[in-house]
Amino acid sequence: MKSNKKILIISGIVLLLVLGGAGGFLTFNKKESDSVVETAEPEEGYLTNAKDSYDKAKADNVKDADELFDVEIDFEGLKQTNPDVVGWIKIPGTNIDYPVLQSKEEEDNYYLERTIDGQVGLPGSIYMEKYDASDFSDNISIIYGHTLHDGTMFSELKKYRDKEFFDENPYIYIYYPDGVKKYQLFATVAFDDRYLVMSYAFTYDEDFNKYISDLKACMDGNVNSDLDVKFGDSIVTLSTCIDEFPDQRWLVNGVLVDEKRY
Repeated sequence: MKSNKKILIISGIVLLLVLGGAGGFLTFNKKESDSVVETAEPEEGYLTNAKDSYDKAKADNVKDADELFDVEIDFEGLKQTNPDVVGWIKIPGTNIDYPVLQSKEEEDNYYLERTIDGQVGLPGSIYMEKYDASDFSDNISIIYGHTLHDGTMFSELKKYRDKEFFDENPYIYIYYPDGVKKYQLFATVAFDDRYLVMSYAFTYDEDFNKYISDLKACMDGNVNSDLDVKFGDSIVTLSTCIDEFPDQRWLVNGVLVDEKRY
């Protein structure tokens, strides 16, 4: 009898430890899925299918031009594939040339592991959360994407670790149905993994300017100190993970310097 009681007690302790560990795992993953993306190795089938779907989206709906302001994006065609397409991002000097998706109805991380054609799994999509204005008119628009071992999605943002590359490739272009926005990079830095939307009230000058100050104070990365970025400017922040430091995020930040409206 005592032996059975002892076994029950030990079993109960083990169960509590297992549940506690599972609870911690779920909490961690919720935090991750709420705000960030992880380095991952997608299955080969996902990679092939996803590449095909993005290549097709570009071939059918994007007409490139020597002058990036003259690139033509057929958003009506893109929305026939997926009505959640709100923009297209191009970064000269990288292979980043993708649609930007945003769901106003689903969970924030809906496109974390869902492609433009609805395929569930990696590599996911380049996406914004529902809180951002779809025309990228907010004080700060935050765009997420995976870093992957095959070099797709936001993987090549890591090129901005190099100062020469940072200096020679300083622009981001974001297209949307009513025009195109050109951003100049002012900070590409390793930041902590805080959820930015909950950490800063970007509609207030004090928090906005603190975010800019915090970015420029980062020790790991590159900063263009000649650009005076302040409240009232329009900022884009591209967020992805850092392979070797899972508790940090690589943030590529640009300030709006030109815009062409259709």
